[in-house]
Amino acid sequence: DRAGHVPGAVSFPPESAPEAGSHQELARLPQLLGGLGLTGRERLVCCGDISYSGEAARVFWLLEAAGAIRVAMLEGGFTAWCLSDGRVEFADSRRAPVEWAPSPNTELLATSEYVRRSFGETGVEILDARGPDAWRGALDHADWGVLRRVGHIPHALPLDLTAFFEPDGTFLGLSETWSHFTSLGPRPANPVDVSCEFVVYGRGEGIHADPGQPVEAASGEGALAYFLLRRAGVERVRLYAGGWSEWYGDPYLPVVRIVAADELMHKLRKSQHWLRPNAPPADFAFFDVRHPADHTRSHIRGSVTLRSDHFADSLDIRMEQFWPNADRATTPVVTYCYGEQCIRSRATSTAAARGGFIYVERFYGGLDEWLAAGGSVVRGE
Repeated sequence: DRAGHVPGAVSFPPESAPEAGSHQELARLPQLLGGLGLTGRERLVCCGDISYSGEAARVFWLLEAAGAIRVAMLEGGFTAWCLSDGRVEFADSRRAPVEWAPSPNTELLATSEYVRRSFGETGVEILDARGPDAWRGALDHADWGVLRRVGHIPHALPLDLTAFFEPDGTFLGLSETWSHFTSLGPRPANPVDVSCEFVVYGRGEGIHADPGQPVEAASGEGALAYFLLRRAGVERVRLYAGGWSEWYGDPYLPVVRIVAADELMHKLRKSQHWLRPNAPPADFAFFDVRHPADHTRSHIRGSVTLRSDHFADSLDIRMEQFWPNADRATTPVVTYCYGEQCIRSRATSTAAARGGFIYVERFYGGLDEWLAAGGSVVRGE
C-alpha cells in the first residue's frame, strides 16, 4: 500500500476472505487467519480508512465469527491515525503461519433460510442497513404495475447508518448510540426490545455484492450495523452476509415494498372493474386492515376489509372469496391502515409474506396520505 500502514498491521483485505455466507464458508476462516499469523488469542484491532468503513466492519465481523473474543475497531481509521501524527510503516509486516485456536461462532451468521424462518417471529428483529430509500423500494413511473424485486425483507425496519456518526465522521457516544437503537421501531410508541435477537443486512457482504459490479462496489452496511450494535452492548446480533443481493436474487423469497398514493391510484385505475366501480381490483389483492367499522364509514374504492388481528387466520378465506384465481407467486397483496403511525400494515404485510405471497406492498401512508393526495373514498358499504 503506497499510503503505508499502522506499524505492525497485518494486511487483511475483506475480498481475500471466503464470503462467509454459509456455515461451510465460515469453517474456512481459521485456516485463513492462521495463515496470517493470528492465533485468535490476541487483542485484534481493525483499521479501515475511516470510521465509516464497511471494509473494517466486515473484518470485525469475520474475526468475531471466527471465534475471536477481543476485537475492536480503530476510531477514525487510518485517516485519524495519520492526522494524529501516528507513525506509518511501508515495510511488509507479514507473519509466520500459526494455528488459529478458537472455533467459528455460527450464531453470528444468518443464512437466507434462517431469515426466511425468522421474519415476523417474536423475539427477532430484522434491520435493513441500506438506508430508508432502498428500504422503501420506490419505482419509476414506467414500472408502476410491473413486478419488481425491490423493497426489503418482510418485517425489516430501516436503519439509517448516518445517524450514528458525528459530522466529522467519528462515532457518536455510546449513550447516544444506545438511545438510537432503543428508539427504533415501527412507530415511537412501539420501540424494539433490545433484548431481542437482531438480524442485520445490507446490500451484501460478499465479494460481488451486486451482480455485474466490481469488488470495490461491494457494500459493508450490514457489517457496519453489526459493529454498531455490538459497540452499543447489544448481545444477540447476527449478520445476514448474503444481504439484499442474495435475497432479491432468489425468486422464491418474498419482498415487501412501500407504495405511495399516486402509484396506488395508477394501479387501481389500471385494474378497475368499470361495470362494478367498488369491486376489488382484478390484478392485485387489496386489503383495508383497519377496524371494519372504520371501513364502513369510508374506505379506498376497491379495498376489502380484513382487520389486522384476523388477517393471518382469514387471509386464505378472503382470497378464495375475492381473488380465487390468484397466483401467490405473481399476485401482489397490498394493505393499508390509518397512516404512518399505524403498525397494522407492517404486521399484515409480514403475515401475507409468511402466507406464501412473494410480492407484498404496503400503502404506508394509509388513508391520511390518500386524502392528502386528492384520492376519493367510498362512504358506507
